[in-house]
Amino acid sequence: MPAQADIIVTSPDSTEVNLVVEAKLRFPDFAAAERQLKHYMLQIRCPLGILISPERLWIYRDQFTSNSEESIERLGEFATAGLVPFQPASSITDPKAAAAAFEDAVQDWLESLPSSNTRGLERKLRSAIDHYIVPAIENGIVGAAGPR
Repeated sequence: MPAQADIIVTSPDSTEVNLVVEAKLRFPDFAAAERQLKHYMLQIRCPLGILISPERLWIYRDQFTSNSEESIERLGEFATAGLVPFQPASSITDPKAAAAAFEDAVQDWLESLPSSNTRGLERKLRSAIDHYIVPAIENGIVGAAGPR
């Protein structure tokens, strides 16, 4: 199990984590990635989690009804086409560099969300972003959870 996520959003005083994000170029074992995210959310009592790849976005919310993964519901799965400005550069031949570039792109996207216009997005995706992600980040601090 990972000790941390790729990106976290903390409250301004850094006492609470509002959002955890796992940003990967691909999820070879999606079920394991989902379990790890839920486990991490439970460990740190984080209400919101995201798994994101260049193609898909999954959003999770902890309802805090129990101390188990059953308390965490998947709010939706969405296509990310045009959402995160990331084009894998053919000049990036190192997989670690490509993964870090994607994490940077996701972090930049999150940081820009509060001032972005989401009207052009599919209705369900726009609703999820506006109702869950933006409130978690608009008064928070978005940062890498560890070195890249």
